[in-house]
Amino acid sequence: MVSTVQNSDVTQKDADLSVVVAVTSHAVFESETGDTSSTQPYGRGVAFPFIQALQKVNERLLEKNPHETLLFDVILLSKDGEEHHSRIQASTKHYGLEIGRFCFCSEEDSMESLLSNNVKLFLSTDSSDVSKALQRGVASALLCCQTANHSSEQLRVLFSGDDGDFRDDFSESQVHQLKDAKGCIKEFASLMGEMRSRFGMEDSPLSTSLLTVYGSRDTCARALKTLRAWGLSVDEAYCLAGAPRGPIVSLVRPHVIFTDGMYSIQD
Repeated sequence: MVSTVQNSDVTQKDADLSVVVAVTSHAVFESETGDTSSTQPYGRGVAFPFIQALQKVNERLLEKNPHETLLFDVILLSKDGEEHHSRIQASTKHYGLEIGRFCFCSEEDSMESLLSNNVKLFLSTDSSDVSKALQRGVASALLCCQTANHSSEQLRVLFSGDDGDFRDDFSESQVHQLKDAKGCIKEFASLMGEMRSRFGMEDSPLSTSLLTVYGSRDTCARALKTLRAWGLSVDEAYCLAGAPRGPIVSLVRPHVIFTDGMYSIQD
């Protein structure tokens, strides 16, 4: 069973015009075990810098145009029991998070909840969750385990541009999965391109990057061409030609990473 509750403390956005982003409650707040009767706010989870960065983008967009409709609309997805619902809502209010809706559901209903709420992006720290959502046609990305070093003033999105055209270790099912992933991400990349175009080259609250680990510079060029065809011109591009991606990820410090769901971002 799914229960969707609007947050009366924030202005509701038009879900048909905004970019609906779903984040799990365990990413936004620290998980706790034991006493379920506590009324104290949950601790801050790894998604806090990301949520704050989304709010900064919305704030800057509304400064430019008070009637702007292309805004981030955040849904908090929770699979916790009813005894946690009121505390989740109270914690959101305590921290001033602009969560538009709370979607309380079971594990079995979580993917259907994404589809019914017109979610454009689902974020998880679990790569298997990302793969499942991609297979259901929902653009999904890995939410990096963030620290105080992650910016809350600028949203940073990293796209992995690797594909299977030049590799011989993909199974047929993996190739199909990769193609499905690209199809899901296309709409979100287009929306990011439109949103990014609202700002100039300097002092933008939204930054996008491209990273290719395998293949040559031609691979990176092909990925850049694809993103541009989708309407997104990235701010930075990195072609690693087989080098480890960890140092670049540490340098860029993205909030989210779009991957094909097959590789660890710690490679």
